[in-house]
Amino acid sequence: MKKFLFALCGLLFTFNANAGQMANVEYIHQLIKQEHGIDIKYAPDLISPRQAANMKYLLTAVDVANEILNGKKTTDYGNGEFATRVAVDTTATIQAVRTLIKQDYKFFITTTPDTTEFSFAIGAAGNFYIDWGDGNIETIKKDNTDNQTITHTYSTTGEYTIKMDGRATGYSDSTAISFAENTNLATIDGSLGKIFSTLSDGTNPRFGSFEEETGLFMACTNLTSIPETLFTGITGTPAVQMFTLAFAGCTGLTSIPEKLFASITGAPAAGMFFYTFLSCSGLTSIPENLFASITGAPAEMMFAGTFYYCSNITSIPEKLFTSITGAPAEYMFLGTFAVCTSLTSIPKNLFASITGAPAKSMFSSTFVACSALTKIPENLFANIAGTPASEMFYGTFYDCTGLTSIPEKLFAGIKGAPAESMFESTFYNCSGLTGSIPEKLFAGIKGAPAERMF
Repeated sequence: MKKFLFALCGLLFTFNANAGQMANVEYIHQLIKQEHGIDIKYAPDLISPRQAANMKYLLTAVDVANEILNGKKTTDYGNGEFATRVAVDTTATIQAVRTLIKQDYKFFITTTPDTTEFSFAIGAAGNFYIDWGDGNIETIKKDNTDNQTITHTYSTTGEYTIKMDGRATGYSDSTAISFAENTNLATIDGSLGKIFSTLSDGTNPRFGSFEEETGLFMACTNLTSIPETLFTGITGTPAVQMFTLAFAGCTGLTSIPEKLFASITGAPAAGMFFYTFLSCSGLTSIPENLFASITGAPAEMMFAGTFYYCSNITSIPEKLFTSITGAPAEYMFLGTFAVCTSLTSIPKNLFASITGAPAKSMFSSTFVACSALTKIPENLFANIAGTPASEMFYGTFYDCTGLTSIPEKLFAGIKGAPAESMFESTFYNCSGLTGSIPEKLFAGIKGAPAERMF
């Protein structure tokens, strides 16, 4: 407020000299509409800049714009002494409105000290503002959702704080924004979700794409932490492939905020956590309530490769998937914990909320190469009951060289005619197994053989 008042006070002395250039309400209306995508209605009879109500409109427009852009009303410029003054110099008034509306940047990046250039891509429609941290502020207007690379070159090598603001107005099936492979990105703070938020029709952005082989912060190897507020502003039902590859290859990450996805509620979407933390070798643990807000029946490939190659994770929370309830979906745990070579145990109730008939490849390669595992809980798959599905246990414990035994009732709920490749390579190269194989391990499987079933 002080910044705005000082600007106006200084200009009141030159009021008479600039009378011919006084701000027009229609112009300010169009400015806010074009730069921020907000169409604030006003009375046509307020066009005259000499009416006291004119300034009240301008300041109220700032209030409304701030409320829409920032999620809450943070100002009250529509009242007070300046609400009854006329608008002054056009240029100064427009700049003041711009400054006020854009004052609260929502997302922040700190670069590494050797930064000479910084790039990222936006694949969403909307108006966006970038303060590059060197005195340059860039306005990006996109009326389409095509992928656009934004690049800035610095005149001096150094460490910079980049600020982002704006509002997305449309999403496609591509990645809304991506800093993939940006090794100059050191830290992040604030919320991207307030810029790339849920649209009025409920549409949510995607922060990764399997087809494009890219993700939000994929291969940002200098990133060490994730702010809990990163996706604040996104609500409602998840989008397909919503977080695909989002943090894949972020080898510097050491932890995941428990409430990272807390604002996103609703039924799971296909591939929503596909390879999300792939190769995050610096992670040592997984928060128990990481997926707690996602509730409903499983979706295809929803946890495929989520923690693949997280080689330093030592344990899995027992209630990690508790909120996901219902019949299994195809490929839902495909490679979820593959190559977690430090994992020493599996909670017995890890999949307890998943109940119903088997689905194709649902546990394919789930624990492949988890070489530190020594035992499998007997009731791990107890609630999966029904006719076998093809490839359902394909390579599940492949290369688990630390396993010493197999529980007799591990597959007790699976009953019926064999399915193709259902146990193919399930215990391949489990060289630590000793003693004998339980006699009734496959007791419920009866009928004519299927191709490659064992």
